Amino acid sequence: MSAAALELFPDTPPAREELAGFLAAWIPAQDGLPWARRLAHWWTQNPAAATNPVRGYWARENGRIVGYGGSIPAEYALEGHRLPALWATSMVTAPRHPAVAAKIFLNQRHFQHTHLICHSTPNARVQDALVKMGARQATRVTRHFFAVGPCSMLRGRHGWPALPQDRTLVTDLARVTALARAYQRADRIEKWVTVESLRWYCDSPMRRHHFVGLVDRHGVLDTYLLLTPRSARGIRMYDVIEAFTTQEDDAPLHALLGALVRDPGLLPGPALALSTTTFEDDPRWRAAPALLRRQRHLNHFFLMPEGMQTTPKHHVVAEGDWGL
Repeated sequence: MSAAALELFPDTPPAREELAGFLAAWIPAQDGLPWARRLAHWWTQNPAAATNPVRGYWARENGRIVGYGGSIPAEYALEGHRLPALWATSMVTAPRHPAVAAKIFLNQRHFQHTHLICHSTPNARVQDALVKMGARQATRVTRHFFAVGPCSMLRGRHGWPALPQDRTLVTDLARVTALARAYQRADRIEKWVTVESLRWYCDSPMRRHHFVGLVDRHGVLDTYLLLTPRSARGIRMYDVIEAFTTQEDDAPLHALLGALVRDPGLLPGPALALSTTTFEDDPRWRAAPALLRRQRHLNHFFLMPEGMQTTPKHHVVAEGDWGL
């Protein structure tokens, strides 16, 4: 039985430096990115971290770290109000302390009474535990693929609504002064969005994220897409990882995606295709002129606060520590 003492991570400069060294010893830095930079993005630059001090748990034995399970503060919306949330991340334990992981995992549940807890990159063992704990699963998705540029002549190059005449397409968040509203619909749980949270997400040191949106003449944003590049079987493409609009229907979103289909040069670097992802019961891209559609699997799990287990929730790919 491990004698390691478990406690909430105290986010002080010395503690953060020690934690960065521990994580680096077990998880190699991606593309040479130091862990200190990643922790700074989660907790220093993150606008949601200013009012939410939870950073996860660490376990120590004889003055040394032997385990850590992290949390990234986030915010969701319900009925026009903010709901505090935690995005679980980076469960790491020293080999001689396997029981520490379970202790950390179970202690994270203490925040479920007041926070939505999202796991978007859990391993198989954590997934099994989450299912037993009654977590909401959002794992079945449909990928919609669209050819772009000259290749869009294959299907649906012109089958898109026109961009609204009273809106301007922008690809730079510096041109956004405010959001029309921090959420799309009040009758469901969904991400609480601000200009600051968009900038923070797009500035992730782990993955490139690109923004395309529609603003009015005052720079107020009401519709946007977040996209990330990837290559699939040698084909360079962009994936839409979040689609947001405060308008009554999805026509502005379809118009925005159609603009990218016709002119992929709006995004940096060449691309031959775009994709969007919808979770079950989300009809957003069902009528769009996709070249093909495929069923896929993602690992999004949500522990809901008490009384919200059956509240409708809108899921997007850009949740949890995915891309952070």
